[in-house]
Amino acid sequence: MSVNDHNQKPYDSDDDERFYDETVYNEEYYIEQEQELIRQSNLDLELEELEERHIEEIQKEGLRRLIPIEHGENAHESEKESPLDQPAGEIPF
Repeated sequence: MSVNDHNQKPYDSDDDERFYDETVYNEEYYIEQEQELIRQSNLDLELEELEERHIEEIQKEGLRRLIPIEHGENAHESEKESPLDQPAGEIPF
C-alpha cells in the first residue's frame, strides 16, 4: 500500500499565503475583529439591561395589581378586603 493518497488534492501553498496576507499580516483585520467583539459585547450588555428593566417593571406592575391601596387607607385595611381572602366557595365579582 502506498503512503501517498492519490485522491488527495495537491497542496496549494498560495492559499496559505493569501490567508496570511488577509489575516496575520493585516493589522486592519485585527482591528475589525476587535471592533466587532466590542459591538457584540455592547449589544449583549444592552439586551441584558433591557431584560432586567422589563422584569423590574413586570414585578412592580404585579405588586401594584395585588393590593390596590386607595388614598387615606392604610395597608392593613386593604389586605383584609383583598379578593384573595374571600372564602373558597365565594367568587367576588
